[in-house]
Amino acid sequence: MHATDPVFRMGITEPTAIDPYKAQEGEGILVCKALFTGLLALDEAGRLAPATASSWHSDDTATVWTFTLCTDTVFSDGEPVTAHSFVRGLTRALDPAANTETAYHLAGVRSFRADSDDTLIFELAEPDVEFDLKTLQPIFSPVPSGTGPALDPAYNDMPVGNGPFVMAEPWRHGESIRLLRNDRWFGPAPEIAEVRIDILDPVTALDDEYERFVDGTYDYARIPPARTAEAAASDGFLEQEGAGLFYLIPFCHQAPMDSLDARRALSAAIDRQGLIDTYFHGSRTPAHSLLSPWFGEAHTPRGEFADDWTAYDPERARTAALSAGLPPGSRVDFAYNTGAGHDDWVHALAAGLHDVLGWEVELIRTDARGLVDHRTSLAAAGFCRAGWACDYPTPDNMLFPLLHSSCTAPDADGTAHGDNEGRYANPEFDALVAKARAATDPAERADAWRRADRTAVADLALIPLWYRTDQRVHAAGRIAGLRIDFDGNPTLTTVTSRSTTR
Repeated sequence: MHATDPVFRMGITEPTAIDPYKAQEGEGILVCKALFTGLLALDEAGRLAPATASSWHSDDTATVWTFTLCTDTVFSDGEPVTAHSFVRGLTRALDPAANTETAYHLAGVRSFRADSDDTLIFELAEPDVEFDLKTLQPIFSPVPSGTGPALDPAYNDMPVGNGPFVMAEPWRHGESIRLLRNDRWFGPAPEIAEVRIDILDPVTALDDEYERFVDGTYDYARIPPARTAEAAASDGFLEQEGAGLFYLIPFCHQAPMDSLDARRALSAAIDRQGLIDTYFHGSRTPAHSLLSPWFGEAHTPRGEFADDWTAYDPERARTAALSAGLPPGSRVDFAYNTGAGHDDWVHALAAGLHDVLGWEVELIRTDARGLVDHRTSLAAAGFCRAGWACDYPTPDNMLFPLLHSSCTAPDADGTAHGDNEGRYANPEFDALVAKARAATDPAERADAWRRADRTAVADLALIPLWYRTDQRVHAAGRIAGLRIDFDGNPTLTTVTSRSTTR
């Protein structure tokens, strides 16, 4: 990109959706947040800041939240953005026909209404002192009056929003997404006039993305683990600790992982630091908890866990495996997705389980969509790899969707429709989440989150591997101003050109 050609080029894998009613993973969030601006935003320091809303507050019980909207913002088609636009978007997303996986972000909302064009009110079923943070998720986006139902292919592929960019053409599935600068956006005009996003083969995406950056095709890329050291030596290397986690999901509803001893054996048999040193060049932090140090006071230091089963301890792991009835020769399924740099470390982890425990680990290799289908199915057994990047900066977004008993919701066929795909349920954990949500005192709230985290880790409801670290490269010789945002995506609105050309 340069001054006479302000086009930003990058690659992603196929998103689940770019429409706010269903946008969920990093790729979909990237495009959706380019097209839509919600009530609030995060500033460069990670603090809540006004966006479409100019101010907001809750009542003393933290059950009624009022957002006052700016009166001069419009959609890219010129229609004014009002409180009714937000009600329309939320109602559309909650249509039962939409069956969206992201509806849990609204799980605590009893009702919402527009009291006037510039006043939006939410009433919650239970106190939630951090509800304002949840409005950062795209499901809270406004939509214009001409928007059809959630399941409208025309709008799904070419949404009309109020963000800094607009769709140049309908989404070309499996090929590309093109965005143009929205000259009607109320914020500072981006220098980028066009964003060209290639949709890459999910099997080879990470390697292809990085190679196209190296040859000058892309302005930005993720980094294959094997090339971390090479990328880190470049001028355009970016690194940021994130609010997230990489982990294994043990399927708690199904043998053999319905046994705590089985989950303990699995966790203690994993040499986290060895995997990090070999496959990530030492650039990850082994995880002993679900809430990373990013969460500050809500994070529990390793030494405060009463019984730490995340430390590599082969002898202890073997004892637990035998207690679980899983002697050498036992078969255990391990599902994972290809195309995102996981193959090498997954194979090494499986080999380590065989070496330590004698288990015959059956690898189930699939693409990203196939992994979702597998881990939400009633038949899923053993465990699978997973990663979580928070939608908003609160422990609530780690612990509630992944582990609260209300977030597993299997249908008549047994397919799970929440993010608690391991089907963990513990009333003590649920009560601690409710306590944290209602705590107006920050210290009391942090303590409740710590206790909830420790409860889940004691149960090994998830098997933590390493905390999230975002590492990216950008064309520092061509562009400036790019940062990694909270979602792990490039800050398209801040990118500027340098004087050099291609």
